Amino acid sequence: MPMKSKVTFSRFTTAITVIIFVAFYIGCISSIHNKPAFFILLSIYVLLIACAVLFGAAYIEADADYIVMGSILRRRKIPIRNVASVELFKPTMGAIRIFASGGFMGYWGFFIENDIGRYYAFYGKASDCFLIRMKDGAKYVLGCNQPHKMVEYIQSQLQKS
Repeated sequence: MPMKSKVTFSRFTTAITVIIFVAFYIGCISSIHNKPAFFILLSIYVLLIACAVLFGAAYIEADADYIVMGSILRRRKIPIRNVASVELFKPTMGAIRIFASGGFMGYWGFFIENDIGRYYAFYGKASDCFLIRMKDGAKYVLGCNQPHKMVEYIQSQLQKS
């Protein structure tokens, strides 16, 4: 039986997301009479909305075959057969963004942290995270509302395979 859990954003993540959306909305409205500025702001606004629906963390789902990182319009799958281990993990605020969002629509993208090195993040708040280590050395830091239950579920699927 598959398990699915929503991603909840921290207050900081929620605030950053709202501020960015509102700022670009107000910028578009206030620059409506200056066509070049309006179209530049509108283009950035549309790009941000596309990033939000394609990459923003919405849910984590796991079944016997895959761990799924779900956004509003996109699903990225991690095969369970390639997972080496899973454990609870709390990322630090000292992580360096390589190509990532550090709060806008959650934390997603590639980061580097002293403890674990390079990883792909997909979570809403640091207290809800777990770490997946892959057999090929890749690492994923994922987060959802029920990280303890998700870790137990994935571990049970690993024992079956």
